[in-house]
Amino acid sequence: MNTKIIKKIILILVVVTLLTIGLTGCGGGIIIISTTGTVVVTVNGPGRYDIYMDGVLQGKTDAYGRLTITNVPGGNYYFEADGYDDAWWYWGNWYYYYGDTNQTTYNGRTNYVTIPVSPYYYYY
Repeated sequence: MNTKIIKKIILILVVVTLLTIGLTGCGGGIIIISTTGTVVVTVNGPGRYDIYMDGVLQGKTDAYGRLTITNVPGGNYYFEADGYDDAWWYWGNWYYYYGDTNQTTYNGRTNYVTIPVSPYYYYY
């Protein structure tokens, strides 16, 4: 009779151990550290803009003046916005806008960059 009780206790311990390992993992879980981040660029001016990061074209802003850049390693970057607003065309003049800023970005998070722009004029 003692052997039956001992076998049941061992079986219960094995089941509890397997459930514990299965539910919690063996090493306390895996920690994932992101080596890149996301940058959301916003331009506070009319029109659409080409966005450059360290001199490399990243894309064009949407109708709201935003562009999302993914997989950006953390670091300090130089952002530029170059664009125009064709709604302000008047007597052969296009209103062009330009702005730039430096900003540090961080891994594992969404970084927000706002680029202030100022108008300059190009005459035909």
